[in-house]
Amino acid sequence: MMNKNAVSKLLVVGVVVIVVVAAGVAAYWLLANPGGTGGQTGSEETGGETAPNVASANSLQFDVIATINGVQEQYRFIAKNIGTSNLMIRVDQTDPQGNAFKYIINSAEQKVWVYYNGDWMDMSAQFSTYWDQWKPAFDGYRSSLEGWSGTGDYEYTANGNTFKITNIIVNPTLADSLFQPGGH
Repeated sequence: MMNKNAVSKLLVVGVVVIVVVAAGVAAYWLLANPGGTGGQTGSEETGGETAPNVASANSLQFDVIATINGVQEQYRFIAKNIGTSNLMIRVDQTDPQGNAFKYIINSAEQKVWVYYNGDWMDMSAQFSTYWDQWKPAFDGYRSSLEGWSGTGDYEYTANGNTFKITNIIVNPTLADSLFQPGGH
């Protein structure tokens, strides 16, 4: 007979797999048309200033509200060391049921940690699965932001699904602790 901790861990792993599949669907829809057909909201002008260059950013932070097939999910992406083999991505996700997940993917160390239900779990044995899931999603949103004016939010539609990217910060100073289990 399995103890409660073993059953609890199996349940958490099952939930994480379901969330990864759901994120895969979101990434698929996004990557099918990363630029979308919409445009940014907010000011079309930057007051004579040059818009931040998202394509050459070393670090990036933004929130996404993705509505796919009528179902809304929210993500916060934080990335550091973009364009290097030391890329670190953190994704804070709220699924349609209101469950909160955090994913930390460290490409230099080939490590993955997942936070759910009050616990951080080392999922590094499945690094490739998480990397193949979240790196293309991040790249797709980042590519879409290359059309952003530098002010306001950025919204677009792809395959009938809507994406709103908010709270965009180009080249923020990000503490390494954000990319470690237990980080904020």
